[in-house]
Amino acid sequence: MAKKKKKTSPFAPVSMPFLSPKFRRFDLSVLMVAGVIIFAAALAMGHPYKLDSADPYGFLVWFLLLLGHIPMELIEFTIRLAGVDGQTIENFTRNREALLLGMCDLLVLGISWAVMRFYIFKRFGSEPLRITMLFLRLIFFWGLFQLMCFIAVKNWSDGKVNPLHRDLKKGSVKTVFQK
Repeated sequence: MAKKKKKTSPFAPVSMPFLSPKFRRFDLSVLMVAGVIIFAAALAMGHPYKLDSADPYGFLVWFLLLLGHIPMELIEFTIRLAGVDGQTIENFTRNREALLLGMCDLLVLGISWAVMRFYIFKRFGSEPLRITMLFLRLIFFWGLFQLMCFIAVKNWSDGKVNPLHRDLKKGSVKTVFQK
């Protein structure tokens, strides 16, 4: 008798013997975080690096500082070691700080991915990947939350949101001191 061929669905998981399922989910988590970083850096690009004022772009900058703070400090340290007096990283990247932060974030993410993929996975197995995926998902959802906060504050500050109460509309609020 002839063997019947199995019908395979185009949506069936592909068997990749060289990659475990946990490893593929790890790669997807890294790509999701990279996407949020790129989107946040693109939105904040060209806006000032002001962390001391109430600026809607501060949400994006604080998110980008989450992973990019250590490489920024290393760059600042090498500038000081090179003996460039009076120059800081902000002077070199005026109004492009978000782009530099995004590149530093992607650098840290890429180094972490390479270390996890080529060293930790081979040495310790797939258990550290599960923990790392948890942290990557936390960073991803934190980035989405910061993007939502940015959108809400930006819309509110641009006047695109109507006040919820009619007394808060422009010109209708009267204080005790007005007659």
